[in-house]
Amino acid sequence: MKAVPRTPMRVVPKTPRMQQTVEKQRRDTSEKARDPVNVFCRVRPLQSDADLTSLRVKNSTTIALNPQDQLLQHHKQHNAAQREIQYIFKHVFQPDATQQDVYASVAQPLVENLLKGRNSLLFTYGVTGSGKTYTMTGNLRHRGIMPRCLDVLFRTISDYQAKKFVFKPDKLNGFEILSEEDALLERQHEMNQRFAGAGRFAFRHKDSDPEIASQASVEPIPLLGLDEDNMYSVFVTYIEIYNNSVYDLLEDSGIQKTLQSKIIREDANRHMFVHGVTEVEVKTVEEALEVFQMGQKRKRMGHTVLNAESSRSHSVFNIRLVQAPTDSQGENVVQDRQNITVSQLSLVDLAGSERSSRTKNTGVRLREAGNINNSLMTLRTCLEYLRENQLSASNGLAPKKVPYRDSKITHMFKNYFDGEGQVSMIVCINPRIEDYDENMQVMKFAEMTQEVQIARATPMKQDLGLTPGRRKANKLFKIAVNNLNELGIPEAKDLEVDVGLVYSLGADFPAYEMDSPEAQIKIRELMHYLEQRIEKRKKLRANLDIKCDSFRQMLMNLDRDNLQLRTELASLKAVYKQERDRSAALEKKVRIHESSIDVLNNTLSKQERQIEELTFKLNEKENMLTQKEHEKEKQKKKFSSKLAVESDKNKREFELKLREQRAKLQERMRIKDEKLRLVSNILQSEELPSLPRSQSSENILNEKDRGAYTVRTEVSSVPATRTDIYATPRHGAAAANNRHRRSRSAGDKWLEHRAANPVPLGTIMQPYLKNRKSVTKLTDMKELTAHGTTKYCLVSQDADTDGDVETKLYKGNVIPTCGGGAQVVFNDVECLKQKSPVHSPTRKRPSNGNISALGSGAVPSTVTSAQDVASRCNVGIEGHSSKKSKI
Repeated sequence: MKAVPRTPMRVVPKTPRMQQTVEKQRRDTSEKARDPVNVFCRVRPLQSDADLTSLRVKNSTTIALNPQDQLLQHHKQHNAAQREIQYIFKHVFQPDATQQDVYASVAQPLVENLLKGRNSLLFTYGVTGSGKTYTMTGNLRHRGIMPRCLDVLFRTISDYQAKKFVFKPDKLNGFEILSEEDALLERQHEMNQRFAGAGRFAFRHKDSDPEIASQASVEPIPLLGLDEDNMYSVFVTYIEIYNNSVYDLLEDSGIQKTLQSKIIREDANRHMFVHGVTEVEVKTVEEALEVFQMGQKRKRMGHTVLNAESSRSHSVFNIRLVQAPTDSQGENVVQDRQNITVSQLSLVDLAGSERSSRTKNTGVRLREAGNINNSLMTLRTCLEYLRENQLSASNGLAPKKVPYRDSKITHMFKNYFDGEGQVSMIVCINPRIEDYDENMQVMKFAEMTQEVQIARATPMKQDLGLTPGRRKANKLFKIAVNNLNELGIPEAKDLEVDVGLVYSLGADFPAYEMDSPEAQIKIRELMHYLEQRIEKRKKLRANLDIKCDSFRQMLMNLDRDNLQLRTELASLKAVYKQERDRSAALEKKVRIHESSIDVLNNTLSKQERQIEELTFKLNEKENMLTQKEHEKEKQKKKFSSKLAVESDKNKREFELKLREQRAKLQERMRIKDEKLRLVSNILQSEELPSLPRSQSSENILNEKDRGAYTVRTEVSSVPATRTDIYATPRHGAAAANNRHRRSRSAGDKWLEHRAANPVPLGTIMQPYLKNRKSVTKLTDMKELTAHGTTKYCLVSQDADTDGDVETKLYKGNVIPTCGGGAQVVFNDVECLKQKSPVHSPTRKRPSNGNISALGSGAVPSTVTSAQDVASRCNVGIEGHSSKKSKI
């Protein structure tokens, strides 16, 4: 079984005096007269004539469950022999009983108790769909108990109601009395809010709701026994207990907003109440029903298999009647809250107990049903404990602690079960066969409840000693004065009413005529009448003497008490003077100490400010030092990096210069060797060869000095070998004019000689040759001489030392020869390289040819490659190398 959360209990330290008070209250409660809980039973009519019933009403107090005829076959597997079970109630309402019958028997005595200042509790109990809500509130055609109670109450006190806001709730389950001016301000504020359409006082048309109009249409008979010298006001509250939490259905918030749960507290009189609940003052039954309908819209209802509109919470509608005596003139309420009498009628509509196997509830509905069953089980447990405590008290045993706090519904009405009011219950029964098991449990609970005895409450009304009937007498006197004024009698304004007690000796003397024949008889009657008056006068005088003696004794006692109080007052004044002087001295010391404390605080604040300033300066200095250290580190790193860069730069420059010097020395050695060989050849040859003017050793040296290791090299003419430079021209060789120039206006026409499948570069910057013709192979001389070709470009693609693609463009002039052919004189080499923006380690793997050439003093690779290209071009164009001579 799921544990039910309990309301937190306020822990009050127990004192001997409090223990004595509690024991006295317990003893007074046990000595009071007790009344049993009034349990009534109402049978709901069958919804269809085809339905079978499981009970029958024997008389006005007895009901019998008879399962033998209809339920025998249905329950034969459980119990083969069952007999009729009878239950006795205070009154049993048959299916044809009207709402007025139920009200007259059950609720009207509770309204009479309300007018007499007594509290009452009425709750309906039964399974779901048994007619509890119908009995309590009714419908459009048949009013229930609640609207009938309100109607009777307002018709009874209609002429004795106080003006609105004369009584005002103090939020602690009590009331306070406002003056006429304060009440007028409150009424003005309510009227402003009503016309502004704000809050709960929004303006509404009267009888706007047809349901309210129909429920307030019947005119009941007012009740008797009302104290006409009191003023009355009616306050209503409407709360619900949903999932063991208390919610205020009249809370001043929008309907769409979520209600906030409330807590149950105990007031100064140890009465339980809902803290912060909204108490609405109503003046008519229509207004009260309108407030009820506003709360009804927020009540949680749900659809189940057994009931289309099933209450998912316990609802409590409280009617609180506040009454207070009027003054001696019977016009205004006595301004003393101690004279207020508050009585309450609580109408509780309990949610019906359910079985999940029948309702088929799941999810939220199942959780609601569990909380409803738990609260009803707690109510049953509390009543069982009360019955056991009554039996234990008769046997002299200690009573058990009743677990009121296990559920909010029992905690709220704890005072009723402890003897603070009358408790009544209506058990609603649905006589269908399907509800037999549930009805059996309800009957057992009702039977047990009737055995519980509740202490009879004796409300104490304040007796101020004022004249009874003063309010009505004053009203009649005012009517008479007004009538006299209308008749034109000016003395009527000066009349004053005295409604105090007056000593009277009886009626006036009757008129007698002494000359009648029955004079003697009349005289004897008059003597008898006078004797009665004398006797009555003696009694009144004796009573007056006794009252005067008691009043004199009271005055003497008051004088003695006054003298004693004066003496005590004088002594207290002396003590008060001493204490006042002592307090003045202490105040002076306090002022001195406060001034010294102020001085010390000022000094302390100055020291703290100085410490903050020094701390700030210290932080600044530390920040400056830290910044300087960072700057030093940055400068150090900067200079170190610069030093490393300069060192690397100087090292590279030195290596470069070293290589250049070495190359120059090697070139000079080669030139010297060439000169020596030339000299040797001159000496050995018969004729002196002519050195071409286009190239000499000095020019070659100078060109190497100027453009060594550049990407683009200017070459005027590249001989194939050393011997060809100084070789004697042979007879029959094709002669060409190296100084042949074409007109610039004709434009250059290029012949581009490239490989059949070149490697794609994919770069944006590409070499551009205007008026070009591309070929992959030269097989005929006409391809070179045709179309007026003047320029030749050979495209070569190789891999450099780093593995990247290196494209070289060998450019030259096409010069016609004497024999009708043409030769190419190369004068430019353009090298195109692609470099990656990402740095990669240099892979230097010099070839064996280069190492050997450098070791043996050979010419650099640029000159060698130029000569190789020249020889290849000779072979490609003329069909022979430069070494081959024509005959």
